[in-house]
Amino acid sequence: MTAYIESVGIISRCAQSMETVTELLNGSEAALSPMPIEFDSQIPPAKMRRNSRYNKLACTAADNAVRGAFVPEDTDRRRIGTIISTGYGSSVYYTQFADTVVKDVPGLCSPFVYSGMVPNACVGQICILNGFKGVSTVLTGGDPLEYSSLLLGTNKADMILCGSVEEYNEALYAELGRLETLKCSELSEGAAMFMLTREKTDKTHCAVTDFSSASLGKSPLLHRLDDNSAEIVFGVLDRYNDTPDAVFTAANGTYFDDMEDAAIYKKFPEAVRLAPKKYTGETLGCGYAINAAFAAAAISCGKYDKVLVTGVDMVGNYCTSMIERA
Repeated sequence: MTAYIESVGIISRCAQSMETVTELLNGSEAALSPMPIEFDSQIPPAKMRRNSRYNKLACTAADNAVRGAFVPEDTDRRRIGTIISTGYGSSVYYTQFADTVVKDVPGLCSPFVYSGMVPNACVGQICILNGFKGVSTVLTGGDPLEYSSLLLGTNKADMILCGSVEEYNEALYAELGRLETLKCSELSEGAAMFMLTREKTDKTHCAVTDFSSASLGKSPLLHRLDDNSAEIVFGVLDRYNDTPDAVFTAANGTYFDDMEDAAIYKKFPEAVRLAPKKYTGETLGCGYAINAAFAAAAISCGKYDKVLVTGVDMVGNYCTSMIERA
């Protein structure tokens, strides 16, 4: 099933609009925001007043995507879905809640506080803000683009807002930064959201035409993989019949870069290889979606006609998708 990308909302340390992503791809110097990222939102503050920062990240990126899409007034909101993935969810809120339990402060352990820390809180808030009533879920692994495309292809929805979000948590990121696998990576945060449709429209940026993925057994972000994983990576790439102009890779300055690069070169020796994480940093559970946002920008501005996007999630899936001019 081909799914069409109508619009993209992005929040990252280097860009908070597709226009800025395009400038980076065309050679502009990246201005990197310190952590946590400061971002502006067009959502009325009163509607987000009691939400966690995790929710605000997701809702703002989603709002930017919705504003950029063509959603007719008479659209049946029951046919608009919401599929979001994350690695660690509302980790800051979760940590704060856990502290109140450990310190025995029952007044702070309310149902409202608890509901705000669960990963799917952002989906609920996005649906409330936009009136979406279609299929919805939060994934903690896997490919939200592929899952959303399958839902569109089986007529479960006409439009789906999908993407990923990862919130910066100082304590968590400090621990992750001590891992041998991530010691050379710059850990960051971000959100990338896409409005997908079943049909091409005048606002269509590009199309997601194919997918291929497999489990590596464990995440290369958290564990060192053996040589058998290199065969799995190549096997995922080898399923593609078409050759992309470029591959936007999962490279983040770790040992896995060489493993993936060798597989890409073996399958697509002529393709340009670009690593968006050199701009965005390692955004963990959001990295694959942000790579896809960079690919959509590259295609929209005419830099490439066909881009293969790759990424790894926090549970060990190696995900790829082909994004091309519609």
